[in-house]
Amino acid sequence: MEIEERIISEIPLDKGWSNDKKSIVTTPDGRFVRRIIDDSRIDSTSTLFFHIGSLNLDDNPFSRPMELDFAPSPARFYTTYVEGEDLEEVLCTLSQKEQIRLGYEAGFALKKIHTRVRVKDDGMWAMKYNAKIDRKIKAYQECGIKVMDDGHLIDRINSLRIYLEGRPQTFQHGDYHVGNFVLTPDQHLGILDFDRWDIGDPWEEFNRIVWCADLCPVFASARIDAYFNFQVPESFFPLLFLYQAVNALASLPWAIPYGEKEVAVMLKNVRRFKEDTDDFANVVPKWYVRTR
Repeated sequence: MEIEERIISEIPLDKGWSNDKKSIVTTPDGRFVRRIIDDSRIDSTSTLFFHIGSLNLDDNPFSRPMELDFAPSPARFYTTYVEGEDLEEVLCTLSQKEQIRLGYEAGFALKKIHTRVRVKDDGMWAMKYNAKIDRKIKAYQECGIKVMDDGHLIDRINSLRIYLEGRPQTFQHGDYHVGNFVLTPDQHLGILDFDRWDIGDPWEEFNRIVWCADLCPVFASARIDAYFNFQVPESFFPLLFLYQAVNALASLPWAIPYGEKEVAVMLKNVRRFKEDTDDFANVVPKWYVRTR
């Protein structure tokens, strides 16, 4: 297609925490999102093409890989442009019925991502994630930022490691939350930015659901309900707690390079998680309600 040679105009795109230089480019064939990526990410981006290049999410458009240009350096990665309004900006203006409907779309779409993309499961999830827990706790303890009752939280994390045993691994979007959703002109959910894709426990995808719950609890609840076809297993909530807890601690050292403002945002999320779980005592968050 050689998108680069057909660009008519471009608009810088600076939303999000990615270090990539992004822009919306217009060609005679339509609009695309262009990312200037570091050469170290070329292999991962090429593999993303293989995994989701032909993925079908039915009514939910997503950032589909279209082209990866290696030369001249730096590499340029093009995806489809998903038209719509940022969902985090409009979700609270919608009726509760619409919030639930869109939550269902988010849950159903995530299940399709996990089941329609085929990857190899090496059976080593518990070993890999336990090592990740150790790294994240160490990084938190060394970062100089502390949260109240962190010892209790770390004890809870360690007590829930047993639930990692036997967990399957699938393709993961890697950053699945309201900040990466749009409301399309035909009122469906659009899904952005697969650039943090990974392979792991599909339930780990809920580790950032605090961003959804903080904005609209019923949307977050509906997302969980739909993902499990309205039969949420009891074993889900201990793992939800574990994955959220590890992500909460890990977010603090991660945020430091981005400045005090981002550190404050992550501290707020940790406090919200603490409140939602009654001081880390309950694995089912207060905001969760069955929607059907």
